[in-house]
Amino acid sequence: MKRLKIAILAIGVFGFAACGSDDNDEGVDNCQTCSLSILDQEVVSEYCDNGDGTVTVTTAGVEQTEDLDGATFDQFITALELIGTCN
Repeated sequence: MKRLKIAILAIGVFGFAACGSDDNDEGVDNCQTCSLSILDQEVVSEYCDNGDGTVTVTTAGVEQTEDLDGATFDQFITALELIGTCN
């Protein structure tokens, strides 16, 4: 009987742990760091998708929110890569 309880407990623990990879990515920031050449100077900024059609831009510790105007975050980053590099 003791072995049965341990076996059921072990199955429950492994089953619970296996569900961790099924979680969605809510709460995980989708951010890119981009280095852009502007007026012969390199400007490094972080761009984070807010998931609501806006992006938060952080440059030198200053944050501002920009509207994507109907573009996707990936399209926005692709456009930035025309004048710099993102990762």
